Amino acid sequence: MLIIGVVGAGTMGSGIAQVAIAAGETVKLFDPVAEASLRGRDMIKKNLNFLVDKKKLTSDESSDIFSRLDIINSLSDLASCDLVIEAIVENESVKKDLFKNLESIVSPEVILATNTSSISITALSNELEYPERLVGMHFFNPAPRMKLIEVVKGLRTSDAHIDYIAKLVKRWGKAPVITKSTPGFIVNRVARPFYGEALRVLMEFGTDHASLDNIIRECGGFPLGPCQLMDLIGLDVNLSVTQSVYEATAFDPRYAPSLLQQELVRAGKLGRKSGEGFYTYPVNDSDLDIINTIKKDELGSYRVRFIKNASIESLITRLTAAGINLVETARDPNIATLALTDGRTATQRAYDESISNLVLIDLCMNFKTTQRIAVSHSDQCDPIAVTQIIDALKSTGCKVTVIQDIAGMIVARTVAMLANEAADLVHQRITTPNEVDMAMTLGTGYPIGPLLWADQIGLKNISEILKHLYEHYGSSRYRTSPLIQRKSITNQKFHGAQ
Repeated sequence: MLIIGVVGAGTMGSGIAQVAIAAGETVKLFDPVAEASLRGRDMIKKNLNFLVDKKKLTSDESSDIFSRLDIINSLSDLASCDLVIEAIVENESVKKDLFKNLESIVSPEVILATNTSSISITALSNELEYPERLVGMHFFNPAPRMKLIEVVKGLRTSDAHIDYIAKLVKRWGKAPVITKSTPGFIVNRVARPFYGEALRVLMEFGTDHASLDNIIRECGGFPLGPCQLMDLIGLDVNLSVTQSVYEATAFDPRYAPSLLQQELVRAGKLGRKSGEGFYTYPVNDSDLDIINTIKKDELGSYRVRFIKNASIESLITRLTAAGINLVETARDPNIATLALTDGRTATQRAYDESISNLVLIDLCMNFKTTQRIAVSHSDQCDPIAVTQIIDALKSTGCKVTVIQDIAGMIVARTVAMLANEAADLVHQRITTPNEVDMAMTLGTGYPIGPLLWADQIGLKNISEILKHLYEHYGSSRYRTSPLIQRKSITNQKFHGAQ
């Protein structure tokens, strides 16, 4: 049994303390504000009582766990600790002052850990006498329920300390992922495009926020749409993380904050906590199911041409089963044509491939079971051809959402950019494919790790989407990771057999 010190008794600090005492450790919890310590203690007691009510703990087990919590009144009371974890305000200078104070209290072999979500571990350790003992332990909120912990190595952090912390949190029932210190670490870095691409689609009036969320959830399989999630997190908090990563990466345009998000924050529209963000709260359920479809005409039977792609084979099977007359080739250049997006706008692709009536469909996590499909069409497309394809897709039982003709549509550009960001972390040897995929599924609830998803789509297809986005926007934001470029040339994957 270890003696764990936790500094900061807010939501994260009290949550971390609960994790440690539940794992059998003794915890000394300190907060410079005495009332905060008591609130933290009461929150832990409330959480344990909840587990008793849910029959996940007995009363005796709850009492035993709670008995291992010690509220202390001075930092000096941490002198006997084996490990000290800070969970105070996200401010570099305040944290550095704390660690310098802790160094004067605890013995040199004691590991000091920070729960920072974005501040450089190297920067936090650079004024310590023993910088090798500072480790990042980034818990996710709520700490007792979230399994993921990012174990972060600064430039001077001891490998032995990293290994020790990784083994310790496994004993606590958590899932550690090891990463080098980099802006945003793994989760907050890789997740930036999830919000950034959504904001760019909205800036282009590609669709409305509710339809965008529907598409990301129901087509992409994500638990929440980006607008819902930003409202939940707080638009100001989400903007702050983006700004932090942007500044820490020397103002790389890939992470540039959105003007739309900045304006919402300036207007005080911060999401749920202010009563209004992208949505107005409480939300009327009907607001979450906006479907912009073109009115169906009675057209009788018709043929639809499809452009073959392995990703949509199960959708083709569904269309065939619904009685749609599908053809892969046709002499008529004006036949209604359906294709999976490759990153180009429908208008550009129709021009490039001499297809008059082209309708694109967005990527889906599973075309075999999806209940919603997003489509866009070229400016050249006859409205009758659009209606034919919408009718065909609706015959499978799917809802159809029509969006404007934007490059990469919504899910495809989002997934490609998530994979691109993850690939860069692997390319720079900040982490591994397994670690980054585990971090994104456990830390954010993504339906599948971005690199495994990229493997399934095909890295050539991901590379093509990114290439077309780059050509369309002319922005280095869409530059393709060198690792994706190399692997796509040689048909390699990030996971499994090549």
